[in-house]
Amino acid sequence: MTRTYYIKDDIEIKVESYHERKGEPHRFKNKIYMWPDETVWENLENRRNRPHTEWKKEVIPMVMDWLKTNKPNHYETLKDSKWGWRQNCGCSMCPCSPGFVSDNEGYISIHVNFKSK
Repeated sequence: MTRTYYIKDDIEIKVESYHERKGEPHRFKNKIYMWPDETVWENLENRRNRPHTEWKKEVIPMVMDWLKTNKPNHYETLKDSKWGWRQNCGCSMCPCSPGFVSDNEGYISIHVNFKSK
C-alpha cells in the first residue's frame, strides 16, 4: 500500500549549541526528527515498526524542498547529506525520539510534524 505524506505544520529548526565533554569537543550530527500525526497509544504501538524507508523516500525530499525555499542556508549545509534511520535519534536510552541522522557533523535539528493519507 502506497501512502501519501503531507507536512502538517511548519517545520521547526533548532541549531544546537556547541559544548564539550570532559574537556573535549562533543561531536554532533545533523538530525531530522520524525513526528507522525498519531495518538499516544498509536505511538506506543508503532514505536518499533516505523516505515522509515518510505519516510526517507517521501518525507526527506519534502523537508529538503521546504528548506530550499524557507531556509536556504540550512539547505546548502544539508543538501548533500546521507540520512540514516535511528529509532532513538535524540536519546540513546529509549525509542521516544525517532529520526534520521546525517553522515556529516553539524548542529541542526529539524522537527517535522507530518501525516499520511
